[in-house]
Amino acid sequence: MIDGFLGSSSLPALERSMQFMSARQKLLAGNLANVETPGFRPSDVDPKAFQASLREALEADSVNEQGSLEFDSSAPVSFSDRGTELKPEALGENVMFHDGNDRSVERLMQKLSENAYAFRIASQLSRREFDLINTAIRERP
Repeated sequence: MIDGFLGSSSLPALERSMQFMSARQKLLAGNLANVETPGFRPSDVDPKAFQASLREALEADSVNEQGSLEFDSSAPVSFSDRGTELKPEALGENVMFHDGNDRSVERLMQKLSENAYAFRIASQLSRREFDLINTAIRERP
């Protein structure tokens, strides 16, 4: 009974969102760590593409028996028991430097902070969902 209750709330979407943002944060941090590496091309996963895949999964109501959302194979991210796997693409949005790198520290820092902020919001919403569940279990406000 509790599994059905958890699966019908926004928790599966928040869980997948936080998993995506956590994996993306590692990818973006790796980009920043290699910003001075000659020939390095930063890569990223478009958060709007993930949001579109999340919307499709929610509309299809593809929650499995564990209460997790199932994504289409064309999604920019895949989830498994082993973890979250991103399908990043090279950015190529900056001026190419003489060493073959197309770095932009400011742009990378912006993406890192936007992603961290989105994760913080999702975790706060998740905490509120769990507080509602705890309140319902205790049967008092």
